[in-house]
Amino acid sequence: MVLNIINDLANDASRLAKESILTKNKNNVVLIRVFEAALNPMRNYYIRKIPDPISSKDKVPFTYIFDVLDMLANRDVTGNAAINLVAKTLGQLPEDEAKVFAMILSKDLRCGVSEKTVNKIWKGLIPEYPVMLCGQYNEKSEKYIRFPAIAQLKLDGMRFNAICKNGTVEFRSRNGKELNLLGNLEKEFLALANGNNLVFDGELICCDSKGKFLNRQTSNGILSKALKGTITKEEAVMVTATLWDIITLDDFNKGKGKVVYENRFQTLMKMLEKGNEKIRLVEFHAIDSFDEANELFESYLAKGEEGLIVKDMLSVWENKRVKHQIKLKGELECDLKIVGWQEGTGKNVGKLGALVLASSDNVINVSVGSGFTDIDRDSIKKDIIGGICAIKYNARIKDVKTGIESLFLPVFIEIRQDKNKADSSKTIK
Repeated sequence: MVLNIINDLANDASRLAKESILTKNKNNVVLIRVFEAALNPMRNYYIRKIPDPISSKDKVPFTYIFDVLDMLANRDVTGNAAINLVAKTLGQLPEDEAKVFAMILSKDLRCGVSEKTVNKIWKGLIPEYPVMLCGQYNEKSEKYIRFPAIAQLKLDGMRFNAICKNGTVEFRSRNGKELNLLGNLEKEFLALANGNNLVFDGELICCDSKGKFLNRQTSNGILSKALKGTITKEEAVMVTATLWDIITLDDFNKGKGKVVYENRFQTLMKMLEKGNEKIRLVEFHAIDSFDEANELFESYLAKGEEGLIVKDMLSVWENKRVKHQIKLKGELECDLKIVGWQEGTGKNVGKLGALVLASSDNVINVSVGSGFTDIDRDSIKKDIIGGICAIKYNARIKDVKTGIESLFLPVFIEIRQDKNKADSSKTIK
């Protein structure tokens, strides 16, 4: 039974144990289809809320759900007809199979298995969601930037794409998960696209009623609800977008474009020159040297900003971590995988005490017990193992006796619902 396998995976936090369970079931064709349907970032079923099942005496085999999923993904059925089809199908399945169907529709099997682990067992099953990432600043990185270049304010929101295709728009996080904004920003992006198939790249940040940015924890907390499908209409209208890139959908799907950044950014500037209350262009400055970049960086830090990104204007868009875009940050920060959950003591008995974290290659290991609010300690349960956690720290350190690497004075920032890959030790300073 597929649900039994998923439950076994959920009940064992060890990555090796999960791989062992999947290996034992490597030839289970139905299980393979379930993982592909749930984790493929390019498949969207357009069901924002799982409806209550419509009880029926007629029963269907479990594999019928894949026909339903195809109809939803291909938009063969939409709106109320799609909701009724899902409700009817849920009512025609046994309870355990209906639960799996609902998890697939929610794009979350809740078993702590990542796309990387799945692809290790079934090579190439889950396609990689395209994303261009920038590198960290160091002396060697300077040679990859040609001047004049552009320096842009580094924002503190949630990375996203607005994908405009054939007169529709969908919002996705950096790992391809759908962001349900309840219709907010849809008409604005469709107007910008003007019928063209385009992908807009930027960050989402929530604002208060006066247009002031909310702090990172509050804003990303609201945006995490958009990932889970629990955001309210009142919260959704608070979401605004800041953009820094535009790519044709064809180049996005291919993983590499031909248009240089100077032209892409000018296109974006022209689109937004009339002003837009909900969508804005990232703050930017033309620079002629890294000395200018450092001066601008220091001025941003003095204002309480996070940092800046320096970009080579003659570079093309690529689906990888590139050397022609460099990140300058004032505070050391990284995203680590959650490998353990420790119970607290005293008033926190029965609650979260600390999270045990590791880099993607397991070179760096650290336990973080500070930075959590009372709400965090109540809400972060053991099922968070396998997820990604953002922390800030003072320095990367190594134990002289054991050679084990860790991070000095780690402080919890947030659970990264929008990310499923941790940083490797090679990218952590």
